[in-house]
Amino acid sequence: MAAPGLLLGAGGAAALSGCGTVRLGGPEKYTPPPPGIDDLYRTDLIALLDRAIAGTATVAEQESEDPARSADVSGALTALAQALPVQRTALLTGAQRERELEAAEDPDPELASPPPPSDAPRELVALLAVLVELRDVGTMAARQISGSLARPVAAMAAHAHWSALRLQAAAGEGEVPAAASIEEIVPTREVPETDPPSIGAESDHHLAVETAQQQEWYAGYVHEVLAARTEDEAERSAHLESSTRHRTRAQGLAGAAEEDGAPVVARQAVYALPGGKLDDRTAGMLPTQLAQGLLVTHLAVVGAAPFERRPLSIAAALEEAGELASLRAELEPVPSLVPEDQDLAPQDEEPEAG
Repeated sequence: MAAPGLLLGAGGAAALSGCGTVRLGGPEKYTPPPPGIDDLYRTDLIALLDRAIAGTATVAEQESEDPARSADVSGALTALAQALPVQRTALLTGAQRERELEAAEDPDPELASPPPPSDAPRELVALLAVLVELRDVGTMAARQISGSLARPVAAMAAHAHWSALRLQAAAGEGEVPAAASIEEIVPTREVPETDPPSIGAESDHHLAVETAQQQEWYAGYVHEVLAARTEDEAERSAHLESSTRHRTRAQGLAGAAEEDGAPVVARQAVYALPGGKLDDRTAGMLPTQLAQGLLVTHLAVVGAAPFERRPLSIAAALEEAGELASLRAELEPVPSLVPEDQDLAPQDEEPEAG
């Protein structure tokens, strides 16, 4: 006598024979889909951040034992050590963050702390190379990933560029290759069809591009005024080059805006200046204020724009971060975002796991 529950007629057995392995009493084995482009880049960036965190700790310990090192090197390393863990937390998904918090609150006494990555840098020059790699991977990632993740990733790339330039200048060794140009920021990875990246609302893109045009035209005018104020030829030339750069960006943004049906901002002949007439103190502060404002504005464009419209603003954010390297000793870990209860969320949207 056959066991209950296993009686099959000839027709039933034949029908099941063509269905492959049949497991009675349980669900079919679940095979998760392959990771999407967001998760692929997130994994690579977290690995780079882990290397940078471990390397910064090692290099800082070595530098503290070298009395010949300057306070500037120590300051650059301290800023880096404070920023990198914040950036890593910002990249974690909600599930990853919850697991790490649970592990921190209830650690397993039998498990030792994870060792640092075997390829973590141990020398300052090697640390610079990791920062440059973090900048470059973040730059290319921001071109392809979802808008909600592209904004913080582009911000981290900009911060890595700023950090590398400051550390190199303070140490007087190593080198920081130029960041990618607009033409070089192109898709470098195949996007899995199972989990395509997403972009934001068209209205957000139009607003961000309109704001960026306004600020770029204004920056071009201000640098022209600053050039007229100085008698130093090198300083005048630098301001005129900056003016040209900002106006070229504004023209590029305006051309894209026209094609996309976004507001096109025309260049004005004259713009209002702080206080009406610049004094020396205000004039000295304006380059920093302009660079900081444009960094935040272009990061917002990256987060809101369609994929093909991002390169101009990604490159602009890197350029402004480079300007700030010689102007500011501090920069937010993820520029354009604010910390909330140890988490980071865009100023104008809800927190997004990406």
